[in-house]
Amino acid sequence: MTPDTLVTPLDLRDFAKSLGWEMLSEALADRLYVLRNPAFPRRQLVFPMDMTAPDYAETTGLVFEKLAEMLGIPPRSLLNRALAINDDTLRFRVFDNHGTDHTLPLGFAALLVSGAQQLLKASACTVMRPRPHHPRLTLTEALQLIDKTRFGHTEPGSFVLRVSCPVHALDVQSTLALNETCLPFVRRVTLTLKRGMEQLIRAIEADTLDALVADLKRAPEPLLSSNFCEALTQFYDESLENSLDVFFDWSAKEAVDERDRLTRPLRFQRDYFGRIEEIRRELRASEGHIKDTYIGTVERLNGEMGEDGKRAGEVVLALLLQEGETVRVRVALTADEYEKADRAHMTEGAYVQVSGKLQPGRQPRQLSEISRFGLILPKDLDASASNPNPAATA
Repeated sequence: MTPDTLVTPLDLRDFAKSLGWEMLSEALADRLYVLRNPAFPRRQLVFPMDMTAPDYAETTGLVFEKLAEMLGIPPRSLLNRALAINDDTLRFRVFDNHGTDHTLPLGFAALLVSGAQQLLKASACTVMRPRPHHPRLTLTEALQLIDKTRFGHTEPGSFVLRVSCPVHALDVQSTLALNETCLPFVRRVTLTLKRGMEQLIRAIEADTLDALVADLKRAPEPLLSSNFCEALTQFYDESLENSLDVFFDWSAKEAVDERDRLTRPLRFQRDYFGRIEEIRRELRASEGHIKDTYIGTVERLNGEMGEDGKRAGEVVLALLLQEGETVRVRVALTADEYEKADRAHMTEGAYVQVSGKLQPGRQPRQLSEISRFGLILPKDLDASASNPNPAATA
């Protein structure tokens, strides 16, 4: 075992206890942990209490080999679980139905990370202030949780996004009860995320979406929000037509009810995502009816040359929303507007300012009824520092 894969003695002891092993206190005087399990009466797990012991790495390696043999689980899987004993870990497995999941579009890969962040923030905001739609996902507790969450190694066999949330990372009093008492904030967030996904899957499979939306709108503490649904849709790519499996590995440092232990992953089949989008729209019924002005960057230019020798057409922008989120949108531009977009794309530190109606849907969404499209150059930003109302656009 390498230094970065060594499990501390206390964590290895607690991990073994979570699997049903019992500690023999008589061995503590010899600075050893010795554990036994009634299910394996002739086997013991033995390892030093000190990481500085010369044979610590070798001995703990043997412990994982023994456990793997007895439980029928690969040693590496057991090791990963032990290393994350203090964390609630979520694993998002993206797979298609054609057996071609060897690569992912780079833009979609970026959306997976963004979607995981938004899921955690939406769940954290629901734990603090339950409602069908969160105007902003910028509550302090939600942002602190993202800072504490770690991005783990991907796993072989398919594309697996792995994020670990230290279960005792934040000491926060929350609003959502969840029918359990004394749960730490992070566990409330991950339970809210898991149970919200289960609600969605049940409603889709039982064809009770209308009843679900009605219940969420009148519930004093709804588990689901439009933000949660929007985050889930980021795990689907139309060109791949992929499905999604979500696994929950609970920290052994905090007990979890048997009903929340999963024997198989939560599966979102490819045709579920359209229904999730319908729920998102219903939970934010006013979306798409108000024009607004946005600031953003130019991500891609897809225009075509016209007979006048000028390019016009579709451009993909990354717009910053008031909620603090970034959303990718498609917009159709005239030749003059397209020229400004091209200039912004080629100028370091440049932005565009656009006024229009942001339509609901999966990213990239559509921005329609454009009434203004301007260019913000770095010099305009410098000028705004001394002028509270600068004429920033060109």
